[in-house]
Amino acid sequence: MSIKNLQVISKRGYQPLPDWINFGFEIGAYLSENALKRKEPLNIILSIPYDDFFSLFIAVGIADKTFSKNKQLRSIRKTILNLIPGSRIIYKDDISSRKASVISIEESPVFENEMILKIKDGKIERGIPEKQWIDRVIILDEEFDEIKRTRKVSENQNIGLNNNEFLKKLYTSRQLYKVGFYPGDKFYIVGNNNNLFSLMNEKVFFYEKVIGRISDFLYLDNKNSFTNGKLISSQLKKNEHEIMEEVPVIYSNLNSYMKQVKNFNKNPKIIVASRTDNESRLHEVKEDIKRELLDGKKIVTTELIEYLEQTEVNIPAGIEVLAWR
Repeated sequence: MSIKNLQVISKRGYQPLPDWINFGFEIGAYLSENALKRKEPLNIILSIPYDDFFSLFIAVGIADKTFSKNKQLRSIRKTILNLIPGSRIIYKDDISSRKASVISIEESPVFENEMILKIKDGKIERGIPEKQWIDRVIILDEEFDEIKRTRKVSENQNIGLNNNEFLKKLYTSRQLYKVGFYPGDKFYIVGNNNNLFSLMNEKVFFYEKVIGRISDFLYLDNKNSFTNGKLISSQLKKNEHEIMEEVPVIYSNLNSYMKQVKNFNKNPKIIVASRTDNESRLHEVKEDIKRELLDGKKIVTTELIEYLEQTEVNIPAGIEVLAWR
């Protein structure tokens, strides 16, 4: 099922997805697939009538790409084979899901060309055959070397995504299981944290008799063992987050861009610019973009438009786009 088939909740009841939300989804999908080319980051600025929700719909488009990808089993196999003794995983059986420690990864004594993941599950040592890895194992964020987490997974967190009734309407159980093998940041959203969290938890979507929220797609805190992004306050004085340069940054408004761009100079970015915003801010951001273009950056708006045409998405009336890298 495509997220394009979602309905939105309005005062008039359940309505088809408006063009501007679908556009936000596709911009996120494009950013997910084209954030870097030849090590050159993609930059986009959108001029829109107002900026409420829009940055979040872009993030939903990125998240959907992650959920929808058909991860190959050999890629999952490689992920587990890279674990070392002492690595922490989540082990799932028919009774519960719980943290466990890796003891070793060995050849199966029973089946040729199959590996066994040996774990310490409480006081019990278990061997998980390779054919069960996709259903029994979830990789914890803290085991990804490139991601330095400031938090650890707590005992009262939700485990994985398969308990999310709304996502289960949109993606197969196998897709949601596979996502658990690839935690980590796919986007950063910069803005007013309180406002964005509030918008994320509003009842927005409807599909097959189930109501959904933006928070069903975005996992930004430690309430779940899985995370796919970070929400960073525009008022942050000192950045203590571990930032990966290949992860795209979504600036929810011009003020967020102006206050935090210095912390993400090398990242792909998208700037959401409301036409209700302060004129002086808009002028300052335009001057920043002019300097980047004078420094040798190239306008690539045509590439974005061609992508939108291929996906049969039009730029809605009232929205202007500029892309460069």
